[in-house]
Amino acid sequence: MKKALTAGLLSAFIAPGSGHFYLKHKRSALVFFSLAVISLMLLLMQIYQVAQVIALEIQNGTLPLDVGVISAEITQQTQTTMANANELLYGFLLCWLVALLDSIRLGLKQDKQGKLDTQSNR
Repeated sequence: MKKALTAGLLSAFIAPGSGHFYLKHKRSALVFFSLAVISLMLLLMQIYQVAQVIALEIQNGTLPLDVGVISAEITQQTQTTMANANELLYGFLLCWLVALLDSIRLGLKQDKQGKLDTQSNR
């Protein structure tokens, strides 16, 4: 299997930066992986904050134990407090896409170099 295909599959299905790690570009791998983890952590922190607010409202009795009311409150809370959650999600997806494309680019470069090396050895 070509390095470009393997690196692209790793970046697409495992994690951003895994294709770079396979191609021995460890700094790039660390950067892409760190950006992805940070954006996911920030997104999960916002989701957790919304869940905490709703749980406290249920515990205090200000929110009744009715599925419809709780569902409406979840919708309202997510719309008001998670305005930049879409930005974090888009940032994560952009990081993943850039890592995927860059790992394929680097893999193609290494494949081309390997092909030139084998031709020069003949």
